[in-house]
Amino acid sequence: MTQAVVEPLEESKRWRSRPVKYWGGTWEAVSSQVPRFEIGDFKTEGDSPPNPFLKAVVRVPQTQYERPIPVGVVSNSYGLAQHHEVAEKCFEGIKQAKIDPRGLRCEVGLSELGEWMNLRIYFPPENDFIHRSDDRMKLRVECFNSVDGSRRLVVLLGWMRLACTNGLVIRETKAELTDIHDAKIDLEQIPKMVADDLKPVRGAKKRMKKWVETPLKDEALVAWSNKDVSEAWGKKAACRVFHICRNGQDVELEDDFAPGEATEKPVRPLRKVPGSPAPARTLFDASQAMSWVATGRNNPDERLLWQARIPSLIKILGDRVGVR
Repeated sequence: MTQAVVEPLEESKRWRSRPVKYWGGTWEAVSSQVPRFEIGDFKTEGDSPPNPFLKAVVRVPQTQYERPIPVGVVSNSYGLAQHHEVAEKCFEGIKQAKIDPRGLRCEVGLSELGEWMNLRIYFPPENDFIHRSDDRMKLRVECFNSVDGSRRLVVLLGWMRLACTNGLVIRETKAELTDIHDAKIDLEQIPKMVADDLKPVRGAKKRMKKWVETPLKDEALVAWSNKDVSEAWGKKAACRVFHICRNGQDVELEDDFAPGEATEKPVRPLRKVPGSPAPARTLFDASQAMSWVATGRNNPDERLLWQARIPSLIKILGDRVGVR
């Protein structure tokens, strides 16, 4: 039998100021990196009395050389959702959608002690959105889970552009679960949600096709950057989006406190953005400039929120260029 291969990825993020490392491969492979946890008494030592109001979340040793490690303190009503359980429920939903989950590409990001997980499951090529023959976007299920009660469980659908690893959340599909860890947390809703909400993906592809076909007008880009993107993301990010659209290059501000609109700020060019034409010619090009900036956010929670704003901001840009 061929041994499942785990591929360390160059991607690195931070969660609550802690490093996050990523691995790639099949779930059979990457799941070996994912620890398990248990709920235990919250106490100081040996025969000391436990706190009657709180419990400890403890990492179970993965090897004979490890010892149990506490990773969080939670209430008595806390509902522990194991990373492995969340992943298996996602695979159940994929299977219900008549897609064979065996061998699907996965990526898993874990905090240093494994208490926070970011799992991505990529769908087969027939589900891709193809911009050009050498430029496609992969559909994926993405999960965020923490076992220490620090954040809600999130499961949603999104796209990743292979040309530059940009991310785009398609929140309009309603393929999203946001649940808090308590005694009532229900992982059984995940399979049905994933299976049911794969159906509207066709609509998301249709929308992106419309973006590809809609020309971008320079005056609309300027007004949109200075008002809509600046209000949503701030002038610094809006300035970067504008210059990526205008010149295909990312930039940094020469002076963070310089006066003026986002498009008027003095900047220094940094690097060519992969897959970005100069200038941007369509709404799709603008969406990818936004995706580049959003996906570059180091904080995963912030990255997710920024990616989720992209479709609504592109709709506003479409209104500015006269698309209905």
